Amino acid sequence: MTSRISRFTLAIGRLLFRLRSLTAIPFIVIVIYFSRPTFASALAGGIPLILGELLRIWAVGYAGGATRARTLSAASDLVTTGPYAHVRNPLYLGNLALSLGVCIIANVYWMLIVLLVGYCVQYLPIIASEEAYLRESCGAAYETYYAAVPRFIPRLRRHTNPSVHSFSLSRALKSEKRTLTAIACVIGLIAGAAVS
Repeated sequence: MTSRISRFTLAIGRLLFRLRSLTAIPFIVIVIYFSRPTFASALAGGIPLILGELLRIWAVGYAGGATRARTLSAASDLVTTGPYAHVRNPLYLGNLALSLGVCIIANVYWMLIVLLVGYCVQYLPIIASEEAYLRESCGAAYETYYAAVPRFIPRLRRHTNPSVHSFSLSRALKSEKRTLTAIACVIGLIAGAAVS
């Protein structure tokens, strides 16, 4: 029974991994529809939004365009430096902070519950699939990394065996162009709701 559930979870995770760019669309539409932003909500929500995007930029500055891939096999090697030295899933943590920021900016606080539930439903199977893939492709190196670095809650102490990847701001901005455009569009639509 456990292996059947595990295979099912991994299959769902692979599907959600391919669709992860699209699954945010209904969430965004609902937030924009119900948005009633205020100056205070914009200031409060701007903090997690900016921190989330800065975390994403830091992460893709090390991992590069492979983070935009639609298949798990696009990851060619294990990145264990930069934010990955503190937390195994900095991009997903950044996504969560960004999304929380959007909800707060829009002043749609009940969507925070929907967001947290949706986040768990989507990302837990994706992470399970990624971890299974990395165990298979990276072997002992990933097992050591997995045991040393937390999944979601960053730790201050860095991983003791960082990879040789270097940070590139130009690579990060090139990879994040779509995300930055989407953020600008969503914030613009939310701001439009404030004046209508």
